[in-house]
Amino acid sequence: MLTNPGDVGTGPTETRTSSHDMTPVRHAALQQLALKILAEHSGSAESAEALATAARRAYDDLAHVSTPLIGQVGVDALTARALHLAQREYPWLIGAAESEHTHEPFAQVIVNLGRQDPAIATEGTAAVFATFAGLLVTFIGEPLTTGLLRKAWPNAFSDARTKET
Repeated sequence: MLTNPGDVGTGPTETRTSSHDMTPVRHAALQQLALKILAEHSGSAESAEALATAARRAYDDLAHVSTPLIGQVGVDALTARALHLAQREYPWLIGAAESEHTHEPFAQVIVNLGRQDPAIATEGTAAVFATFAGLLVTFIGEPLTTGLLRKAWPNAFSDARTKET
């Protein structure tokens, strides 16, 4: 089992209460992975524009590797569900952008990022990515999801490969 932010597995002491509930440890690991990716893609810039660009790039990378397996409709459905679940804690994620008639669910997040404090925007965006990945685990399983995450965000897993060898 990996023991870094890229660890998306459940350990031997963790239990799952249902097929759609993510353990707090798994969610925290996925959120840390998402935070790492957002930081990597935005570099040293801390502006709302840099975060929006980083979020778009990270999302596009994830959608690109997920689409061949679950299709664009599947990616859009998981994104919409992840947004719905994450908005409980971050209501700004999809509130005002709904009036802008976007056809892609993640576009709402990009529009709303600029309206938030960068720290809060980063946390909210990471929550969406973590929730998306958790939903993907539910649908296709942990091994396939981990493979997709490694493909989408290889640099986020570089530390894990170094520690494993």
